[in-house]
Amino acid sequence: MGDKKIYVIAKIFDKQGCIAYSCKTPNEARCLPGTLEAIRKKNVQIVVLDSPEMYPEYAPYTYIDDMKTYIDKVAELEAVS
Repeated sequence: MGDKKIYVIAKIFDKQGCIAYSCKTPNEARCLPGTLEAIRKKNVQIVVLDSPEMYPEYAPYTYIDDMKTYIDKVAELEAVS
């Protein structure tokens, strides 16, 4: 990945804010989005970004450093009426 960071974010459609994970290896950047797609609920959007600051529509960003914790949090996301 070099100096370029890859972020995977998850957000509920039509809700403000998201949770984000900064991939630590190229393998994480390749595999994590597919894993999240398999476990996400239908109202959760998964997006891969290289510069979160360029996408204010997803703000505020809540960064989670541990990949397992991040996956668990994405699995728990669902819309609250």
